[in-house]
Amino acid sequence: WGGGVSKFDGKSFTRYTQRQGLVNNYVSSLLQDKAGNIWIGTTGGISKFDGRSFTNYSQNEGLANNDVHCLLEDTSGNIWFGTSGGVSKFFNNAFTNITEKEGLINNNVFSLLEDRSGNLWLGTFNGVSKYDGRTYTQFTEKEGLGNNDIYTMLEDKSGNIWLGTAGGGVSKYNATKFRHFTEQEGLIKNYIFSVAEDKTGNLWFGTWGGGVSKYDGQAFT
Repeated sequence: WGGGVSKFDGKSFTRYTQRQGLVNNYVSSLLQDKAGNIWIGTTGGISKFDGRSFTNYSQNEGLANNDVHCLLEDTSGNIWFGTSGGVSKFFNNAFTNITEKEGLINNNVFSLLEDRSGNLWLGTFNGVSKYDGRTYTQFTEKEGLGNNDIYTMLEDKSGNIWLGTAGGGVSKYNATKFRHFTEQEGLIKNYIFSVAEDKTGNLWFGTWGGGVSKYDGQAFT
């Protein structure tokens, strides 16, 4: 946050900032694409690093908004950017932008997920939009979501979608209904900023101020 990017090769760090060509020193997200490029989302646009030099993209090049929160490469090779002004899809060196005008539930997009069926899930600060390539399905507290502020999402090995919220704990969606996990069920904190599944099927939830909770399918540690 303000220091750019550091690359660690196992022995030492190499630092990249605006001085080396980075678009902005406030870095929110990182992605390595299938070709090996490193995409860096910042509060001032996007940098693509090919190992030698940076190529920078901002609203001037067609990005929806310069405040980038999250990155995703889908199975077709499109790169998606969740921003404060909607979602941008990058393909063939051009941007296509999706906003509330096109059917997105909210323009503040903080998390992106492609599920095994190819649906794109867009987590915002007013619920979730599921996009199947043609239409949007919206999920909010009204449809059973635990909280409308979505920070992180994961599809587990069984195909369940886990949605980490800011204040409402975790919501698990099994394609038909939601189940909620909060401090009442044993979660250490209701503000969830990251989620991961390990090779044995445990789910790990990184929280804001409460440390980490591990869920084995029955109980939290």
